[in-house]
Amino acid sequence: MKHSRQGLMLLLLAATLASQPAVAQNRAKNKNKTIVDTPVYKQASRPIEERVADLLSRMTIEEKIAQLRCPLGLEMYTKTSDKSVEVSQKFKDIMSKAPIGSFWAVLRADPWTQKTLETGLYPELAAKAINALQKYAVEKTRLGIPILFAEETSHGHMAIGTTVYPTGLSCASTWNADLMHSMGDAMGREVRSQGSNVGYGPVLDVAREPRWSRMEEGFGEDPWLTSVLGPAIVQGMQGEASDGQHVFSTLKHLAAYGVPMGGHNGNTVQVGERTLRSELLLPFEKAVKAGAATVMTSYNTVEGVPCTSNRKLLTDMLRGEWGFKGFTYSDLYSIETIASNGAAHDNSEGAALALKAGLDMDIGGDAFGNNLKTELEKGGISNADLDRAVANVFTLKFSQGLFENPYVNPKTAKQVCRSAEHRAIAEKVAEEGTVLLKNDGVLPLQKNLKRIAVIGPNADTPYNQLGDYTAPQAREAIVNVLDGVKAAVDKQTEVVYAKGCAVRDTTSADIPAAVSAAESADAVVLVVGAAHCSRKRCYKEDGQAARCGIYPGQNTPDEPGNRQGGRSAYGVVSRRTGR
Repeated sequence: MKHSRQGLMLLLLAATLASQPAVAQNRAKNKNKTIVDTPVYKQASRPIEERVADLLSRMTIEEKIAQLRCPLGLEMYTKTSDKSVEVSQKFKDIMSKAPIGSFWAVLRADPWTQKTLETGLYPELAAKAINALQKYAVEKTRLGIPILFAEETSHGHMAIGTTVYPTGLSCASTWNADLMHSMGDAMGREVRSQGSNVGYGPVLDVAREPRWSRMEEGFGEDPWLTSVLGPAIVQGMQGEASDGQHVFSTLKHLAAYGVPMGGHNGNTVQVGERTLRSELLLPFEKAVKAGAATVMTSYNTVEGVPCTSNRKLLTDMLRGEWGFKGFTYSDLYSIETIASNGAAHDNSEGAALALKAGLDMDIGGDAFGNNLKTELEKGGISNADLDRAVANVFTLKFSQGLFENPYVNPKTAKQVCRSAEHRAIAEKVAEEGTVLLKNDGVLPLQKNLKRIAVIGPNADTPYNQLGDYTAPQAREAIVNVLDGVKAAVDKQTEVVYAKGCAVRDTTSADIPAAVSAAESADAVVLVVGAAHCSRKRCYKEDGQAARCGIYPGQNTPDEPGNRQGGRSAYGVVSRRTGR
């Protein structure tokens, strides 16, 4: 019995040892099979160039064209409660036709989008919304290609619950590149924490036409200052591309956008090669060489050639001379303006000209979406043109690690957005960017004055003080001029307010009341300036125009002709000294 047991044990041991090589071989075979079965584009260890080529090889023409589209994203989600959100049927319908490569302004909130503090998304819910959209793209589409979500970030993320920074002119007045880097870093972190990947900004347009209605967005008329501050913001926003905490920066607007004829936004530009290169393009060159990942074209023409279809600009100069490695966006519907500027017979030819010139992504999405397949079939563009543009977009998607890490933690968004640290940066920018033009001994005002008159339409309109590209803000989050004066004076000082007139509306002016308030005061704080006009029907109570144009048809807030932000100027007059 003993020998029988020993024999049985030896037999089992021999069988086990004999099977081990076969087991190891099967494991290796299964492992190799797993690697082989995983598409190259989904293998994080493979070079980006190989992943891009593999993904392109698997795509239909329709899928490639869809990756070059960047439609407006406002209606891509449905807010079901203050704590829940889901993808909209419209999003599902769009993605079912051919998965879209990018959406812009999913989280944008302002009067134009009609997203308010009640209907918009606060950061935590915003992150859930982007996650839901991204999850659908990754799990419910054939190739599972993640989406690039782009947001407006000219002076803070234009969304509910984020930090608002001073506008470009105020930033320029700081002369502080390190501070601009900190601001860019904070903006990038807020946008990425909510799931978005691209920030539209900074605005590098050198503004030499004082009648131009977008003066406040950039850093003013000095190309050298712009070429120092702009790259600092870019590097702050972008950080390390794959760190999961920053976004790709989009330079706006290439090229010569700040010198339109007659000051009309988007109008033609006539400028010599020397001035164009050494002054108007200098900030873009510096920012590209600092690593800017994306560039947006402008609406205007330069010497008759639309910037959106200018190969010399988008390919020869941008990529050939400056070494740009990212991809290019159109501005909203700027491809459609190629035909309206007389450079193409129709939008189909305009789309072909833009793609062949070096444009990669169509904001709005209709020009590429409706026309590129037809242009390919009739020879207006080639497969190489199409693949080049898609490859440029995919390269950034892979470099940001979106295929491996497409989602964000919503709780992080709640912690990062409008944090105490970021608000402190905004306050520092405001302090360093404030300019005292003249002081004849009036300032500082004495705290014990008997009466101070605060006058002007922008003294008590919080939204107008924040500048263009600003989301609605909770009233308690804003201290306007009237609030500040009341808080600074003694309790015995009487502060009276007279609006006087509106910024544009002439039907409600009360100049006599303003004169009376001034005459009875020891000092006058006068607040004037512009207002952001952003809907066909604007807010009369904020001193804005009763009517504005809306695109398509006439002008939208993002199109030629209707750009006025909340710029304010302050004047202080002492009744005692007459100064």
